[in-house]
Amino acid sequence: MKPLKPIARWWKALFQRKSTERDLDDEIQLHLEMETAKNIHGGMPADQARREALIAFGGIDAIKEAHRDGRGARWLEDVVADTRFAMRTFRRNPLLAATAILTLALGIGANTAIFSVVNRVILRPLPFPSPDQLMMLAEDNPEKGWHQQVAAPANYLDWQTRVPAFADVAAYIDRPSRQTLSVGDDPVLVSRANVSGNFFSVLEVPAAVGRAFRPEETWASSSNVAVISYGFWQRQFAGDRAIIGRIVHLNGVATEIVGIMPKGFAFPSPDADLWTPVAWQASERSQIHFRRAHWIRVVARLKPGVSQQQADAQFQGVVRQLQVEYPETNRVMGADMTPLHDFLVGKVRQPLWVLLGAVLLLLLIACANVGNLLLVQALGREREAALRLALGAGRGRLVQQSLTESLVLSVLGGLAGLVLGWLGTDALSALQPVGMLPVGDVAIDWSVVGYVVAVTTASGLLFGVAPAIWRGHRAPADVLKDGGRLGSEGSRIRRWANALVVAEIALALLLTTGAGLLVRSFWRLQQVDPGFDPKGVLAVAINLPPAKYDTSTKIISFFDELQGRARSLPGVTEAATVVTPALTGTGWTSDFHIAGRPADEYGTEVVHRTAGPGYFRVMRIPLRSGRVFSDADREDSPPVVVINETLARQHFKDQDPVGQRISFDRIPDSTSVWYTIVGVVGSERQASLAIEPRIEVFTPFAQTPNEYMTLMLRSSVPPATLGTSVRQLVRELDPELAIVSIDPMEALWSRSVASQRFFMTLLLAFASVGLALAIVGVYGVIAQVARRRTREMGIRIALGARATHVQWLIVRHGLRLVLVGLTLGIGAAFGATRAMRALLYEVAPSDPLTFLTVPLLLVITALAASWLPAARASHADPANTLRTD
Repeated sequence: MKPLKPIARWWKALFQRKSTERDLDDEIQLHLEMETAKNIHGGMPADQARREALIAFGGIDAIKEAHRDGRGARWLEDVVADTRFAMRTFRRNPLLAATAILTLALGIGANTAIFSVVNRVILRPLPFPSPDQLMMLAEDNPEKGWHQQVAAPANYLDWQTRVPAFADVAAYIDRPSRQTLSVGDDPVLVSRANVSGNFFSVLEVPAAVGRAFRPEETWASSSNVAVISYGFWQRQFAGDRAIIGRIVHLNGVATEIVGIMPKGFAFPSPDADLWTPVAWQASERSQIHFRRAHWIRVVARLKPGVSQQQADAQFQGVVRQLQVEYPETNRVMGADMTPLHDFLVGKVRQPLWVLLGAVLLLLLIACANVGNLLLVQALGREREAALRLALGAGRGRLVQQSLTESLVLSVLGGLAGLVLGWLGTDALSALQPVGMLPVGDVAIDWSVVGYVVAVTTASGLLFGVAPAIWRGHRAPADVLKDGGRLGSEGSRIRRWANALVVAEIALALLLTTGAGLLVRSFWRLQQVDPGFDPKGVLAVAINLPPAKYDTSTKIISFFDELQGRARSLPGVTEAATVVTPALTGTGWTSDFHIAGRPADEYGTEVVHRTAGPGYFRVMRIPLRSGRVFSDADREDSPPVVVINETLARQHFKDQDPVGQRISFDRIPDSTSVWYTIVGVVGSERQASLAIEPRIEVFTPFAQTPNEYMTLMLRSSVPPATLGTSVRQLVRELDPELAIVSIDPMEALWSRSVASQRFFMTLLLAFASVGLALAIVGVYGVIAQVARRRTREMGIRIALGARATHVQWLIVRHGLRLVLVGLTLGIGAAFGATRAMRALLYEVAPSDPLTFLTVPLLLVITALAASWLPAARASHADPANTLRTD
């Protein structure tokens, strides 16, 4: 119970102060009465007895103060008193308080929003049991330029059985497919993830309702099963538990729902609606394509007690064994092991750290700005502080009070910032480009609140140091003798204010330079020629159910009919099909060999796409030589391909590719299929605008039909207006078919640079706020300088000086501060922008144009901010100025 006694005393001292003081008064009075009675008993008169009792007792106020100190809560009482005093001070100067709180709220709010994302994506561990035991296994191939690429299923199965350090190994296809789920009359488009049967057991996440998959369900069987997400269960089935065991039709295939995953589970994709087993055929296990084709991601769980280094050593041993055992496919095939969490956040780690660094710079600028405001306030209250010192207050007590005011201001700004951060977090979650973050839920949790408390406290101490030191160092005699004017101490506060403005300018330059580099990079990206004309084109993706469209004839017939009807729609001028439009991905790749060349002269990583007649015309892709596909390129005609200009340039130097033959085997044999190159077309950017066109071949749709195709429509009307008509066409052809996606090509073009636009916009917004705060800081300091030099300026004007010359005397002071800040900022920016290299497109981190434009912008805005107060002061009437003085 003893440890609780101090707490009880503090509680009583803070929250029962009146009763405590009353008890103290009663005790003192009792003591005085007893002493007075003793003196009267000794023969003194009553008045003298009372007087002697008071003398013997000592100063009542001093005794009371000593007793209060003895309670052990004096420091708490001082804090409460200082907090109340700070609130009264803010009420007397609401404009200053509101400005400071708003400035801090902007800085802390931005930090809260960005840290929420950093915490959720980077700092928080994966939501699986023992997440540090989960490893991503990926394949490397120096010949193909692969690093951390998808694996071949046969290799995955060997890793699973041969590496003793792995408790188990699971596989999944990292690109969920969009498919049609038929429950009633209306088909529903769902996002489907294909996984191995042991996928959920490796992650150690059981189903919330029903069951997860069994390991044997990796292989095909007579029954088809699915597990659905919690969100899809609620949206589509209203949380009905009777859905377990129900048969639905997934892309036309009868499928039993066997389980429901827990709320929040969203792996490998945040928008996955359901999971199905990969259902491989057992006969494929020994086929060469099962080891040659690469399309799965592999996750391993380490056995308890096994280190990553031990597991990797065993893993690399198996990889080397496979290179010897299967030279045809694994001759140079390597593999690597990475913690799953590191792999998943790899692409966004650096951009998020850059954004967090940016908002910390913004907060530092805000602190410097508020510090300058408080210096101005401290200057106005120096006579008050001097009188308190003269009356016996300690300097430490004044410093404590000043810091308390700063912390109270910071707490108010932190609370406002927390609200802004909460709103900003929701906005970031809503505005982030689809698929940019590996998580779908970003929210403020206790970790974020702890971060806000830390930055709030640090901010309060940071911007409160200068005013506190200023108030603690002023000599009372000097202040009272000067009558409140700045004497010799005036230079010190000017140095503090100037230093804060220099820091603001340097930080603003650093922040604005980073934003400027991203703006330059994005501008360069927008100038890239995508290789096609996106204006006026609509892309309609359709996935035919294989169970219903089980022959080439049915697939070709459907898309031919769809194209024919689409051409008759009002406004449509041309129609064609392609498996996937440009800027949406590279599809599958292979090795290739050109006829007539040595056996060891082969190419690798050529991209394959299927396209129908008219595709190049619809997309306005230029024909460089030969011809494009025609209706004569059917299934029963000789196999042909069209290649892109990049392939022609890299592999047919000084040759005409048209008429030459190509096979998609590294070393052709009697079973190889030879394709005749009939044309060369311009190169489209397949993955995104930021990635150069890869070598690519097109095969005619009629010779390589695919259930998944995209209808491309060029129209003379806005493409978005065709959506309803196209949906009606598809419904007429097949009422059970749902369109996977329908997008104008300009939207796909915009989506391909969405991440760059998102990061650029955020950094530009932070830089704009930081620049505005820095300019406000310059304005504030120059306004103070102009106010102090008003008398001097009046005398100069009275003696014949021109107003512009007088103005320049003050503006020059601001310009000096700006130039010092720019010098420091440019030096810091040269080093800091190196961290942004991976975020830039064809722009160097030390881009000369950016490093010239941003400082020039700062100089111009700072000159404007300096000129305004100088102009106001220079237009003062000299007679009035001298008379007032």
